[in-house]
Amino acid sequence: KPSQLKSSSSARSPPPRQRPPAAMDPFLTANLQAFAAHHPSSPGDRGGSSGAAAGSRRSASAPGLRSTGDLAATRRNFERRKLLEQRRKRGCMVFLDRMEADANRKTALAHVSELRQDPQQRLALDRAVERMRPTPVPSGPIVAAHDPRSLYQGHDRKMTWAPLECY
Repeated sequence: KPSQLKSSSSARSPPPRQRPPAAMDPFLTANLQAFAAHHPSSPGDRGGSSGAAAGSRRSASAPGLRSTGDLAATRRNFERRKLLEQRRKRGCMVFLDRMEADANRKTALAHVSELRQDPQQRLALDRAVERMRPTPVPSGPIVAAHDPRSLYQGHDRKMTWAPLECY
């Protein structure tokens, strides 16, 4: 009988509920959103709706019609795809999780907006987004060139020092 009780109790218990995949860090999502807003995919995305802007939006939506010089639009596809993925993940969340994610995203976006006001911080945040992008597939051998005078990586970078009173 104990074996019957075990099998019947396991048959009644519902299968464990699987949660949807966790959303990306709200700070990274807010940084992506601010980066995408600061760097529009086409020149007409920033302001007004003129005929030229509508034409550029159309060419950006149809890759075959895009001019070869419009590399920025293809580079911004990564950010738009990541933001779309985050919106889809948000749609799969239950109500309270969605409310919590919205609150976290709002505070993170306010923090990122405050950080982006400083030009050096903006560059650092932009570099973080650039590092998130997948690396392009190499189409041939890679030739590395090194400066013979550099003693370590980053030796040739300009150092920014504080005033002497701070040391």
